[in-house]
Amino acid sequence: MQNSLGNISNALYDVIMADFIISCDSCADLFKDYLTENNVHCIVMKRVQNGNEIGVIFNSEDEVDAFYDEIKKGALPTTIALNPVELKEHFEKILENEKGDIIHLTLSSGLSCTFENAVKAAEELNKTLSDRKIHVIDSLIATGGIAFLVKNLVEMRNKGIKTEDAVQEIQHLRGHLQSWIIVDDLKHLRRGGRISGFRAMVGTMLDIKPIIVMSKTGKLVIENKQRGYQKSIAYVLKKIEQYGLGSNFNGTQMYIYQTSRHEMTNILKKSILAKYPGANIEICRIGTIIGTHLGDGAVALLFVGAPRLDIS
Repeated sequence: MQNSLGNISNALYDVIMADFIISCDSCADLFKDYLTENNVHCIVMKRVQNGNEIGVIFNSEDEVDAFYDEIKKGALPTTIALNPVELKEHFEKILENEKGDIIHLTLSSGLSCTFENAVKAAEELNKTLSDRKIHVIDSLIATGGIAFLVKNLVEMRNKGIKTEDAVQEIQHLRGHLQSWIIVDDLKHLRRGGRISGFRAMVGTMLDIKPIIVMSKTGKLVIENKQRGYQKSIAYVLKKIEQYGLGSNFNGTQMYIYQTSRHEMTNILKKSILAKYPGANIEICRIGTIIGTHLGDGAVALLFVGAPRLDIS
């Protein structure tokens, strides 16, 4: 990946980058321009679709739309975990070209063996390093949650925060990331074994929307089921009140992530703002890795609040 900080000079960049380099996998679903402009190194996770391995980092809403158009037409891609060799090569390239420690954020270990493989690669390289270290952090979350942690790392790096302090802060933040997902397409949950074929068929007929939460251990868990959009959104609003630590969210950043563009996204945003008018809400996209498993029409809400649920 080409390193750049836009208009920031290389000399100033060296000062800003005094302590650590930021790395993640593409499940963070950050657009290519953001990664390049903020010097975030990203290793691509691949999907298999129509017999082809595809690894790409999107850079526009149109590219995301094209992927979900294929899903709507019946495409059933699968995903591939990153292996230790790929991750070692990724870390080696960073070490060769930049100074400082590496902080690497991975897709949740509750969803993939990518974290375990990143640890293996880092441990092998750390044995050869004398004054640098690769820190691998299990995000215990996916997509927008990883993006949120990456953005916080960028802020800390630019403020000159030390590596150990940044690692500690990210580990604290990840345990307080509340992520609630409303799922519309039950076919992909059935394919992933989260619900049976019979339940998927009945749920589709009755307009049942599973409510999924990211657990304390980083797993996608069906926490509840509601019938229709309105009841699903009302349920999620209760979770904001329950797990938002009593916040009125004035000036606080909240994120709504959607797979394909969906009317439920705008309804959810309007519903939140009606109750928390001071909240800053950003609408973002869920990319190919998690989108493969959630399918078309999934909408997720992300905010910092109480410790995550210990649920299985």
